[in-house]
Amino acid sequence: MRPDYFHLKNVKDILERNVLTGQWIQEEKKKIHMLTAAALLELDFEQPSMDYHGLMKLTKILTNNNEMDLENMFRRMCFNVFAHNRGDHSKNFTFLYDEENDSWRLSPAYDLTYSNTYYGEHTTAVDGNGRNPGEKEILAVGIAAGMNK
Repeated sequence: MRPDYFHLKNVKDILERNVLTGQWIQEEKKKIHMLTAAALLELDFEQPSMDYHGLMKLTKILTNNNEMDLENMFRRMCFNVFAHNRGDHSKNFTFLYDEENDSWRLSPAYDLTYSNTYYGEHTTAVDGNGRNPGEKEILAVGIAAGMNK
């Protein structure tokens, strides 16, 4: 097992904050808990192993259906498709714990660049299509996540 994985007993542990001893980032002098999609779902980020459908569901659940975070995740998917960022792996999607509001939020976007992968496909598929996703697949993900067309 990779040492960067954050092991969880179940989702209830996250919500009760019993296992928040994993990774940290600094904000001024205050530490903030962070979790990547790879850590939460115990995925090998080096292999294509995720679809944006699952990532949108994870965002809805973890952020308690925060509309701004859901819209931002959708925008990242669109950017990654149109900017040819095929390195959209599960360690590039991070959630930060907001202690003041006792909630998880989507982190600012990072590692957004034109890139290919070993396989020539997106590491995170769009409606099952990793090779050449387009408007049809993007709309399917958004509609399934409950967004307005």
